[in-house]
Amino acid sequence: MHCPQNKEELIELIGDENIYLGDIDTSKITDMSWLFKDSNRIFSGIEKWDTSSVTNMQGMFCNARSFNHDISSWDTSKVTDMSHMFEWAISFNKPLNSWDTSNVENMKAMFQMARLFDQPLDKWDTSSVKDMSHMF
Repeated sequence: MHCPQNKEELIELIGDENIYLGDIDTSKITDMSWLFKDSNRIFSGIEKWDTSSVTNMQGMFCNARSFNHDISSWDTSKVTDMSHMFEWAISFNKPLNSWDTSNVENMKAMFQMARLFDQPLDKWDTSSVKDMSHMF
């Protein structure tokens, strides 16, 4: 098991495609912004990640054109920024309706150009959101 202490260490680990993402303990990571931007890697194991401490997921899968992995079990209760998270993630179409979005303030361009995304989001609490511009 790999236990990165910060975003920089996590970036190093995910840059090594020989490391299975499910073998990374992300419990200490608070910032996952732009983590997989432009990535073509295999995302298997990412569904096991502990995201309970994460506050920033901005651009996390931006332009990760092959990304279509089920991350519905992630704990997003502390996330405040999801802007650009799936922008240009043109293959993504997995359910996210179970996510806790009650603390998210920024959803700007979250799904912009994610053309295949067609999942319900009716259970999301968006009462804290200040910017939803260009969300789709």
